[in-house]
Amino acid sequence: MLDLNQINKAYHNQSSLIDSRAHILYIYNEIDKYIANAFSFILDGLSKNEIVAFVDTDHVVGKVKKMIVSNGIEITSLQNLIVMSSSDTYLAKNEFDINQAENLIRRIKPFLEKGHAIRTWGNVPFLEFESTLERIKIYENISDELISQNRMISVCAYNGLLIPAYVQNELLKSHTYFMTDSDFSLSPLYQKEHLHNSSSEEIERLRALQKQNKELSDRNTQLTIENNLVKLKNEMVIQNEQKIRNIVDQLPIPTIIRRGTCVLFLNDEAQKQFYINNGNIEEEQLNHFFEEYDKNTVLLVEQNMQKHQFTFMDGSVKYFLVKSIQLLDEDEPAILHSFVDITHEKENEFLMVRSEKMNIVGELAASIAHELRNPLTAIKGFFHLLKSQNKDRELYYSIIDDELSRIEQISSELLTLAKPHSENKCKCNIIQLIDDVVVLLTPQANMKNIEVKKVANCDEFYITCENTKLKQVFINLIKNSIDAMENSGNIVIDIQENKEFVKIQIIDQGCGIPKELLDRLGEPFYTTKEKGTGLGLMVCFQIIESHNGSIQVESLVNEGTTFTITLPVIGKEETILLNKK
Repeated sequence: MLDLNQINKAYHNQSSLIDSRAHILYIYNEIDKYIANAFSFILDGLSKNEIVAFVDTDHVVGKVKKMIVSNGIEITSLQNLIVMSSSDTYLAKNEFDINQAENLIRRIKPFLEKGHAIRTWGNVPFLEFESTLERIKIYENISDELISQNRMISVCAYNGLLIPAYVQNELLKSHTYFMTDSDFSLSPLYQKEHLHNSSSEEIERLRALQKQNKELSDRNTQLTIENNLVKLKNEMVIQNEQKIRNIVDQLPIPTIIRRGTCVLFLNDEAQKQFYINNGNIEEEQLNHFFEEYDKNTVLLVEQNMQKHQFTFMDGSVKYFLVKSIQLLDEDEPAILHSFVDITHEKENEFLMVRSEKMNIVGELAASIAHELRNPLTAIKGFFHLLKSQNKDRELYYSIIDDELSRIEQISSELLTLAKPHSENKCKCNIIQLIDDVVVLLTPQANMKNIEVKKVANCDEFYITCENTKLKQVFINLIKNSIDAMENSGNIVIDIQENKEFVKIQIIDQGCGIPKELLDRLGEPFYTTKEKGTGLGLMVCFQIIESHNGSIQVESLVNEGTTFTITLPVIGKEETILLNKK
């Protein structure tokens, strides 16, 4: 049951303002409030025994009838209710037709002639045709004239979502009251002179308004179409950009889009390679690259690919081949950089250059050593003969003897470089081998008040090696540590082993090696010693590499140097073969 006290009844609440001759323009927006107001209007008329004509769509008429029946209205009262269809009442050939609309007037005219009080409620459909406003104005003028001469209250309802504002303004001129879903007032534009038959000037004015509205409507439709096309294009652009970003995001190479030093986009691979140390981006290195790029923009326009070295925050170094492309991101200039990792190729290139150097040095060393040894043997023989016969020049003889020994040592190192490494490897206890070297070099260390300490968690640990060659490596490295320490101190030999490799660290407290010189260690004839040749370290690198191991050097100036040697452990299959031998 509908509670009438709960209904928002704009008409009923303002009924005291309405006289018996009211022509009401109702512009509605909300269908539920509209139906409630229509029901209240009809119920009020039936309760006063007035003739009520209700013109609306079949759907609304059905709803109002149900509301009337559910509220217990007597059958006798329903005899005063005239129900008509909006389309049948107002339209002919789907246009508003004045003759058709006058059917309502013809239907209620007999009741008017008998002096009955009449109230009508008509939902007038407004269709956008050239003469619609002109016809509706004529019909509303006729209706207003009829209402003013009889006891009539008439509500002309129009859908506010469909009716243009200029039409509403014109209709206010021929209605005494104005009503919305929740408000009711006198019409601000109603004037009696507006009800006179329309003059030719008035008709022209209305037609001009309709023409102007039609042009604006067409223009608005065109703008809507164009706006929809722009939206569609923008959506397509966004979709294409998203597809491209998805493709770029899946690329196996780092890709970055940036504007200035502002990074706009990083794909997954770039985030993996440039985000390290708990997610800290390598901003400094990237910004350095961006600055270098911008400095050389003119050059890079012609050749937009360059090699670039990155030293990461963890100290690792990678080499990239960087491809740069100018593009637009959100309609503003930006640059896309793709980074191809060529670190492995760089390392191979370095190894090839080093191998070539070693070959050249080996060939050169062999020829020089053989040429030196023959005259050196003769010189040493005659020198010792001369020395035994003339003993009054001992100081000179001592200097000559030292220098000849030095030449002989250099010749031996040159021959070591030239001599190919044999594969005469055997099972060897690396702990015992290092103990032998420590015993050998302890007297030399004691002369400089240096203590050589060995740290190991076991007494036996076997690897496959040429023990004489490996012993030569440790002798050279420990002697270098002794030479690097001017004052007393410690040299620690730390041995650590696991299932796959053994790591031996030789840690001294010497003068250290500058960072810029570390990469050159192991090159032929490069040394930090005043009287060194650089061949000793080169031989050490060769021997360790021939054992499938590696040497790494870390050093701080005035603090010391650490040589780390890593060698593979002996495998089960190798153990069986060596035991058979």
